Formats: sequence, structure tokens, C-alpha cells
Amino acid sequence: LGFLLWLLFRRFRPFEKNWNDAAYHRVHKQYLLGIFTAAMLLVVFACGFPYAIKGMEWMTDYFGPIRQFRGLGRFTWAYYYVINVLAFYVLWNFSVRFRGFKEGKYPWFRWVIALLPLVLLGYEAIVFQKSKQLHLSPNVARREVAAAEPDNWLNKVDFSPYQALLPLPYYNVGSENIWLDPNPVLFRKVQTTALHTGLPDMGVNMSRTSISQMVKSVQLVNVPGQIPAIFRDLPDNRPVAILIDPSQWEDVRGRYQYLIRKAKQVYDGNDLKVWSLSPDSMRAMQHELAQEIETERATRQLYRVGGWQSERPNQDFFYRSFDSLTTSKRIFRGKGALAGIMGDTTWLWRDNIPKGQYYLNMWIYVNDDMGMTQEVKIVENNGQDGHEVHFKYEGLRFYLRTIVDGWALFDVPFEVYEDKAKVNIFLQKKGVRMPFTVDEMLIKPANISVYRRDKNWVSRNNFWYQLEE
Repeated sequence: LGFLLWLLFRRFRPFEKNWNDAAYHRVHKQYLLGIFTAAMLLVVFACGFPYAIKGMEWMTDYFGPIRQFRGLGRFTWAYYYVINVLAFYVLWNFSVRFRGFKEGKYPWFRWVIALLPLVLLGYEAIVFQKSKQLHLSPNVARREVAAAEPDNWLNKVDFSPYQALLPLPYYNVGSENIWLDPNPVLFRKVQTTALHTGLPDMGVNMSRTSISQMVKSVQLVNVPGQIPAIFRDLPDNRPVAILIDPSQWEDVRGRYQYLIRKAKQVYDGNDLKVWSLSPDSMRAMQHELAQEIETERATRQLYRVGGWQSERPNQDFFYRSFDSLTTSKRIFRGKGALAGIMGDTTWLWRDNIPKGQYYLNMWIYVNDDMGMTQEVKIVENNGQDGHEVHFKYEGLRFYLRTIVDGWALFDVPFEVYEDKAKVNIFLQKKGVRMPFTVDEMLIKPANISVYRRDKNWVSRNNFWYQLEE
């Protein structure tokens, strides 16, 4: 900071004219001025000028590959390194040319100039070392530390038959599309198990994850509309060991009922629960679930309503197929789908909805970057004077329910508070200019079920399940 203030005072002229008598300086000077100029431009860019000024945001649409840097502030690092190199160079040159103050007094001060930056760096290192105390703890990489007690799960469970570890609740961190935080207690146990058994962890806690791998991983732990695609990547049919923290058992049993439906418990301890699930069991479970839905549809007393089968004879649900929009590159069902830009306002519904509890669900293609990050806004206005009754704003990724062929179903509950209210529903993710595709939108009362059948697929409440051929 002191050097920067000095530069400002000098009008950004760091070099003395008499330094040109040294050949090395004439070479260094051009290089240092070049990188300093580039660094100054980068720090201005990193501070958001001029595209962060209101009304100038459009400039970011033309950044090209630079948009891949998620935080433009990181460009300040280039300036940080350059200004330090320049400061050391200038101080060193002042030091070697210093002949003392007036009348040659104190010529030894040249060493103060030369050593000052090193003293400052050393002082900074000491402060950082003292400000954070480090304490050694027993190394869990040693088996006698990780499994010190005889009844530890590592001593009780034979992990040799398994090909991977699957933590529940499931965590997936590393994609901008979804963020499922790990439970710290379970995370340590899973990592310890992976370390001592050599089995890979099917959970994700990384700085980067590919979109396709993320979609496959997340599909596995949601409602199985089809056989999870990740099974095609497994080397064989050996079972997967499901690791569950006992304190979260009730949550796991509710959220992941389909995963443990065919699984077998192999260890039930105070520290960990271990279940065994084979890929074939998961495949069989998906077929059973789809057949259960089909049997339910075929045996219940249902009414034909607008291409659907409903528990009620009147059409108190609302459906948009988007089949008239045939120019979309991707289609989930039917002949068309609605394509748009995430940052724009994409209207889904602008009409009256009776008072009551509802579910809004839709299928969105998520095998593209930012595919799961779309946001929905639901605005209820009074039917007479138009005043706002209620506003709901939700990130769709928190309502992900199932994934089929790269399409994800998002199911959002909402309430209409007044009769004859006008409800406006639209998608908009401000600041994101990514394309997206939505298909098969359904708004239905919370207390009814509706069904459809299409070739080898059956649908309940817009959840599609693939039937066995």
C-alpha cells in the first residue's frame, strides 16, 4: 500500500532517469512497464469498471472465454504479484545507488532500504503463524487410531464384497447446478472408510464436477423414474455399501425410501449403519415401482379428463404440453417444448386459480450448464382490484424430485389464498443468459392424483416411470 501511494505521488513513474546508465535497467525497464500497465488494466477490470455500472451490464455478454472465470475479482492477483515484483526492483535500485543523506551521512541506510521488504515479509509470516494455533491430533490414517474400539464398524464389517460407498444423506458439492452439503459427522466416517478399504465414495465433495457426472449421481438418489444411468458406469454387479449416520436414520428412511427398499442391513451400530444394495436389486425395484403405478392406474376408478385420468370427473388441474412449439431442439414428451433464456421472463401461467393448496411441477432439461438453477416466481393478485395477495420465489433445484433421460422434474408446493384470484407464474434467473428448455407443466390440487399412459411409460402426477418392455 505504501508503494502504491508513492506511485500515485510520482504519477506512476517508478524509475529515476539516471538509472538508464545501467544496461540491465534499460532491458528491465521495458518489461516491467509492460507488465505493470497490463496489471493496472486488469485491476480496473476486476473492480467491475465499467460493466458493473448500472445500465452497462450488457457488456458481459461479449466477454467470451473470460466468462469462465466465475469471480472476476480474482484478476486482482495478477496486479498483486506485479506490484510486489516492481516494489522489490525499485527498492533494490534505490539501495545500490544510495550514497547517504546530506553530506554523505549514514551510508549504511542503504541496507535498511534493501532489507525493509524482507523484514516486512518476515513479520507478516510470524503474525500469521501466531494468529492460528495448530494442534496435532491422532492420525486416522493409522488403523489403530481410526478403529481403536473393537466394535468399530471397520472391525465389524467386511467391505471386501463391495465396489463403492454411498453416503446417505447424499452429498454432492462441486457443480454450480446443485449443492447438497455433507453432514460433517457422516462425511468423516465415509472418508475414513474409503481410506482404509480403498473403496470409492459415490458422494461428491470437489471444486469441480462435470455436468453429466453430476446428473448421473443425483439421479441415483431421487425417485427412480428409470434405471439410474450411473449403473452403466459400474464395472460389475457387486453391491454398494450404503453408509448412514444413526442420528439421521428417520430422515434417510423418509427421503431415500426407494434406495433402501431393496437394500439389506449388514451392520447396525451406535456409530454407523451399513446397508448392502446390489445394482440388480435397484433395477428390480424400479420395475416394481413402475408396475405398482401402472396397476394403481388400471385398477382405480378414474375419469377421463383432458387426456388425463383423474380421481375427479371435473378438471380442477391445469396442464400445458407446449406441443405447439415445435421448433425446440429438445422435447421431453409430445411434439414440442418451450425454449427460452434464463435471464428473461418466461411465462408459464397467467390466469385464475381457485383457492387451495397446489403443486406446480415441470420438466426441465438439466444436462446443460446451469440447468438446475432456474428460479420460479408465483404472484397472486386479487381478482377485483388487482392488489398483490402473495408472492413466492423459489430456486427450483431445492425441489428436484426425479431425473429421466437428462430431464429433471421439479415439484413446488404453493397456496392460493383467495377465490377468483389471478395467479401469475413465470421463470426468471436474473443475470444468467443461458438457454433452457421446459416441457410438460402441471398445476394440480394437493389432494388429488392424475395419471397418464404412453407406450412403455406411466405417469402419476407428472412423475414418469419407465415400464419393463
